[in-house]
Formats: sequence, structure tokens, C-alpha cells
Amino acid sequence: MTSQFSASLNALFNAPLPHPHLTLIKDLKATHPTFQHLTVLQYSEASFPLSGYLKTLDIELSVVEPETHSVVQYDQTKQRTFSQVVAGVTIFTYESVEFRVYKAIWQTERSFWIFYHLVFAGADDAVGQKLVEEVYRWANSLKEEIWVFEGGSWAKNKQLYRSIRSADWNDIILEEQFKEGLRRDTQTFFSSKDIYTSLGITWKRGILLLGPPGNGKTESIKALLNETDCAPLYVKSFETRQGPEQGVRAIFEHARRHSPCILVLEDLDAMVKDEVRSFFLNELDGIAQNDGILTIATTNHPERIDDSILNRPSRFDVKYAFNLPDSGLRKQFALKWMEKIRALESNSDVVFDKPDELAASVSEKTEGWSFAFLKELFVSFLLRVAHDKALRQKGAGLPREPSDVLLLKQVEQLAAQIIKSKDDYNDQDKQRSAHPTMFRTAVLTQRGLAGHVEPSVLHAGINF
Repeated sequence: MTSQFSASLNALFNAPLPHPHLTLIKDLKATHPTFQHLTVLQYSEASFPLSGYLKTLDIELSVVEPETHSVVQYDQTKQRTFSQVVAGVTIFTYESVEFRVYKAIWQTERSFWIFYHLVFAGADDAVGQKLVEEVYRWANSLKEEIWVFEGGSWAKNKQLYRSIRSADWNDIILEEQFKEGLRRDTQTFFSSKDIYTSLGITWKRGILLLGPPGNGKTESIKALLNETDCAPLYVKSFETRQGPEQGVRAIFEHARRHSPCILVLEDLDAMVKDEVRSFFLNELDGIAQNDGILTIATTNHPERIDDSILNRPSRFDVKYAFNLPDSGLRKQFALKWMEKIRALESNSDVVFDKPDELAASVSEKTEGWSFAFLKELFVSFLLRVAHDKALRQKGAGLPREPSDVLLLKQVEQLAAQIIKSKDDYNDQDKQRSAHPTMFRTAVLTQRGLAGHVEPSVLHAGINF
């Protein structure tokens, strides 16, 4: 019976047919004329993770080997291989009903398709509809996870979720007006749907965080996401096997399904290339209604972003400049780190005699440093303390230097390794002047927002 499926595939992929899925549906209905039929058509396997859902129910799949063809792929996170079906048949029992599922994957010039066809007995298709709904519901539910778009599809990411949950505004040193403005723009948007509706405009908004790397854009986003009840969606790249347009389409379709939501586009200048700019703009504000979508984007290089994105109202309505810190913020950052070091029991032998004066000296000697470099100063200082302590325990006759002196020496060492561009720094001065109401931030922790995506719908054995 299943040999007909192979015959259909051979005929399908060896002839230029305008409707491949329609042809397969007709052939399979002809093969099983007395059974119920349901078809699912997707552009991403993560959108309909059938085998992943059945695994949660401890339902075993029996693969029809002569009709099934797979490829071996590698899961970098779990460091193991897994098999992915590209065309085949599997059989399983769900709610006492035997299902036979046909799957095929093909690519057209601009699209990538995953075809599932469910065949089962029954007076109607109710049990099949229930199964399909449950798979979709499971695929779109989050359990201490966040949605991340990478490699051409959406996946659930636990590592990034944990990173966001650890973010705290108390760990971020910033001027109060900057902090409250950013939080207000986020919170007010989600509570103002009625205002948008009464004005007859789409309930959407864009916020752009700009400035040199290492000055708090990522940590501020994490803190914003941690205090919102709306779904956060994080995009690492537009790229897919079918090109960036397919990625942009998949991203905004997912956002519309999960609205109200916050859509994060980090390093926007690297994402929106010339060949996809028009398509991105259409999805952002021109083709479909994006009610409930707050887009927050970041860029280290606003000069690389086309003016139609950067300065067009209703796309990115508000911009916040995260410039290099001034002396006051550098001093606050130093004091915060000294307090953090003092609280660590493992560093009980590190004592700063005059913390306020030391922080002022650090600030004076680090003009033009980003907060990422300032963080590296304290990390390298702690490593130096640990290294010297280990050598003394082995009998080395190293003198014990006061912590204040050792930290300032570490400033000089690190300064020699930093290649600073005077022109770039002058550009930042100009940016400060151009945005006098956009204040700077200082961040105690500078972990990156984007973690490795865990392919949660994949598992050992066959993935159908």
C-alpha cells in the first residue's frame, strides 16, 4: 500500500508540477479511499513537532523503513547525532486510533515546505483534529523558555530565559531619567491599546537603542523583558536556507500569533541588508496589521542603517543613545564592583582602604573606556589576585601589595592593550551633543543576551 507513496514522490519530483502538495493529497486519498485524511503544510519543522509531542506522551513511532529516507544531523548542545526524516511513513496509536503519517520535504525557488498527511479510521476526523491541535498547542507553549529565531526557524531556549530572569535593574547603574524613560516607553505601550484604537492607528511601536558596544544595551533589554508579562521574541538573524525574506516573513508571522509581544532585533544594522530592506519595511509597517508588537532593536552603528528605517516615524519612534560613560558613571561603576568584590567570601583578603578615592582614580584613568572594558578591569584584577595567592602558597617570595595599588597597576596594564580610536571617541562626543536628553548607562554584569538555542523538539532516534 505504501509503495504508492514512493511512486507519487518519484512522479512529483521528476516533473514540474505547480501544486505538489495537492498532487500528494489526491494520490494518498486514492490510496486510502475509506479513511479520514488531514494535511498539515509548514515551512519549518519546529512549527509542527509531531514526534516531539508524541514523545511526551510515551507514544512509540513505528517507521516504515522501505518508505522512509532520513539524513543524519548533529546536535551541538547535546553533542550527539540524530536522524531527521526528509520523506517517509510512520505508524503510531493515539487515543486507541492507529495513525499512518506521510511526510515529505521539498524546496521551491523561494520557499521550503514540510508536508504531513495523517490517515486514520473513524466516522469523522475529530480525533485527528484533536491531535493536530495538541501538537500546535505544545509547540507554541513555553515552560521557562523564550522564543529565539536562528538558523531559519523558531526554537525554545532555556538558557536565554534563565539569563533574562537573572537581570535586575538594581545591577544597572544609570541616570534615573534615562531608566524611567525607557521603562515608561515599554510599559505605557502595553497599557495604551484603547488610545491607539480611538485614534484609528495600529497598536505598534518601535524603540531603537544605539551606541558603541559594551555600554548596556543588552542588559537593559534583559531587564525590560524580565519585568514584562508579554511574550519576548528574540531574533539572532534573518537568514534561512531560502534567503532572508523567508526569515523576515516567519519572524513577523510568529510575532503576530504571539501578540502582545516584544520583538527584539539585536544588531539591526547587520540584519537589514540591501536585498531584504524593502521586504523588512513592508513587514514592519506596510503589509499586515502588527497590533500589539513592540519592536526593540539595537545597533552599534546607526550610520549604517538606511534613513528610511532610522528616521521614518512609526517605525522606530523613540531612540536611546547608550554612549561611552562620563567620569561620574565610571566612578559609580567602580564603586559598585568594589562593593561586589568585598561581598565575596573568597576574596576576604582583598581590602580597599579608600574606596571612594580609589574609584575616583580609576574614573580619571579610564576616560574613553566602555563598561565592558571596565568590567574586564575588575575581572583581570581578581585573576591577578588569585594567581599571586597561588604562587605564594607554593613558596614564591612575592610581596603583598595593597589592593588599591594592585588595581591601579591593572588599569595601566589593561590600558596598554586597548586600541582606542580618537576619531571614534570624537564621534561619540558628537553623538552626546546631538542627543542631550538621552542619558548613558553603566552595567555591572555584561553577559550577552543571545545564548545557544536548544533544539527542544529534537530527540534521540528518528525525528518525524
